[in-house]
Formats: sequence, structure tokens, C-alpha cells
Amino acid sequence: MKKVVVVCAVLFAAILGSTRVEAKSSQKGFYSGNTYQKGQFRFTYMAEEKGIWITKITPLSDKGISTLKIPSRLNGSKVVKLGAAGDAAKPDDDPNTDTNLFGVEDNEDLGIAPQKIYNRTKKIKTIKIPSTVKIITQNCFYRLQNGKNINIPAGVDNRNVINFTDIKWNKIKISSKNKKYKVTNGCLLSKSGKTFYGFLQKRKKVVIPSTVKRIDVWGDKNGCSTIVIPKSVEKIDRSAMETDKPVKVKVAKGNKRYVEKNGSVYSKVSGRLAIGYVKNGVLKIPKGVTKIDGNGLLGKSTIQEVIIPASVKKISSFYHVQKEEGRTACIFRGKNPPKLGEKFFSNLIIYVPKGCADKYKKKWKVTPYDNITLYESK
Repeated sequence: MKKVVVVCAVLFAAILGSTRVEAKSSQKGFYSGNTYQKGQFRFTYMAEEKGIWITKITPLSDKGISTLKIPSRLNGSKVVKLGAAGDAAKPDDDPNTDTNLFGVEDNEDLGIAPQKIYNRTKKIKTIKIPSTVKIITQNCFYRLQNGKNINIPAGVDNRNVINFTDIKWNKIKISSKNKKYKVTNGCLLSKSGKTFYGFLQKRKKVVIPSTVKRIDVWGDKNGCSTIVIPKSVEKIDRSAMETDKPVKVKVAKGNKRYVEKNGSVYSKVSGRLAIGYVKNGVLKIPKGVTKIDGNGLLGKSTIQEVIIPASVKKISSFYHVQKEEGRTACIFRGKNPPKLGEKFFSNLIIYVPKGCADKYKKKWKVTPYDNITLYESK
């Protein structure tokens, strides 16, 4: 009988010890095929020649997910890449066709899906990316909500870093060892500080750093209500300053190239409209502008009407004036039609001075096949 009791005690101790080991193991995380689970997150991954690529992170609960700490090693190999397996890293990749790192997509029929996972990502407040990561795909964090904290390691230095401006973070830190990018005053800049890409945080007013010489076309410029362009800026790329809603812009005194007038910005040197300001649905191009060639629009989603002064002599391209729905009215003040680099008649209603309709049609070579409605102003 004593032997039976002793054997039972040994078995009980072994079972108890096994349970403790399993519990301890579950706290560290456990593997299952090509997945690794730790806490309330499941990591799906694949092995590549240079290391591990995490293709999906699934939050398993609504609780306990405020901090997402991405592992630096899986199955003994370094984690070097983040992003969905189908997410191409090409500049012209359509974000609407790809899922983000959490498997969320913008479905044509269902909208944001899966909604359950999207709602859970709202709970995530801090994302910690390990220093081992070298590549982040283009849409890795696309569709994440604003207000989170994140870091960018030293090795992540390709152009996809610019896509971080699509989200407005609470805090974002780029490693001081990163050779290509840095953050100053909520702005994403080149390491030299000479190129400005976009805003990383929401602020009422942002003064672009005085080291900036160029405003790059890439990068999101939404996120603040007033933008100050320093006197150091020498170049504003075509369509570089675009915002969905109207935003006030100022040019610092002493800038040798650009001037602000009626909320818009144009070059004193070339006469090119660089930034158009939409107020109450109207873009009133200031007198002094002689050329329209790939301007940006502050309030592009609200534009209803464009007033073009007689000073404009050439229109090479007119970005975002054409709307997918409805028609924009373009009112020309000049009796002599400006030269067109390309026809931009799609979805436009055009008004010209009284007695000038035939002159405009002849110079622009308007045909019955052009999608244009042309009226003479009263």
C-alpha cells in the first residue's frame, strides 16, 4: 500500500512539474507550424535567405494588446522583414489591393475588413519594432488608426519610410543611426535635413525646419491647419503640397523664390503656381501667376470653382481640378486664351469673357468630341 502511495505521489509531482513547465513555456511563447504565439498576439512568418519575414500579426483579444512587441528572432533566426506577403514594395503599388501587417484590407464590397481585427488594432497604443528589421513593405501599417507610438530602426532606410507619414503618430522615433531619415518638429526629413517629405504628427501649426531646401512630392502633408514654409526652401515639387481639407500656408520673410498671396504660393522667378489654396470651394489664382504646371492644392477634396486671372499665359497641367463626381467650373478672366500643354477638359465647365468663346475654341482646337461645356460670362 505504501508503495502505491509513493508511486502516486511521484506521478502527481511529475504531472505538477509538467504543468508548471507548460505554463512557463506559454509565457515565453510557443510555435505551431509557421506561427508563433506570445501573449495576445499570433505571428505568422516565413523563412527567407536573409532571415525571417513576418507576414501577419493577429491580435487574439480585445484586452492585453496595448503594447505590441515584435520579436527580434523566430526559430533561431533574425526577424528582418515586416509586411503582408502580397504587399509589393513598388512605388506605383495600389494600396487598396493589399492587406496591411494585420491582414486588414479595404474591400470593394465590404469596406474595411475584417472589421473585428481592425477594431482590435485600435487598442494597440505602442508598436516596438526590433533593431533587426531591415525591410518594411509599402502598406505594412496602412489603415492603422492615428495616435500610436512607433519606432523605425536604423536599417530601415528605403523609400517606404515615407509611407509612415500617412498615419499621424503620437510619438515616432527614428534611430539616430538611420542613414537616410530623421524626425524634426513632427516632420519627416532626409538625414541631411535638406528635403522635407511630410508630417508625422497632428499639430495646429507646423514650421518646416529652416534646413529644408526642397519640399518633396512624396509624403502626406495632411495633419495640421497652418504650415509655414521657411526662407530656405528653393524648390517645391509638382503636386508636392496636397491636403484634403483647406490649410493655411505662409512663406517666411526673406524667401528668394516663393511668395504667398491670398493663401496660394507661386514662384517669383518663374511665375509657376506651386500651391493653390481652396477657400469655400473656390481656388482664386492670384494675379502674378503666369504658368500653371502641376500645382498642389490645399483642400483638393472641396474644390468647386477655379478663377484664372489674365496673367496666366500657359497651362501645362492642372492637377486635381477634375473631379470624379460633379463638374468643376473654370472661369477665365483673360481675353486671350492661355496656351495649353495638354487638354484638361474632362468634367469641366469653362467660362470665358464675353465675345471670346470662338477665340478660345479656335486656339484650343475644341472638337465636338471633347468633354467640355464652354460659356461666355455675362
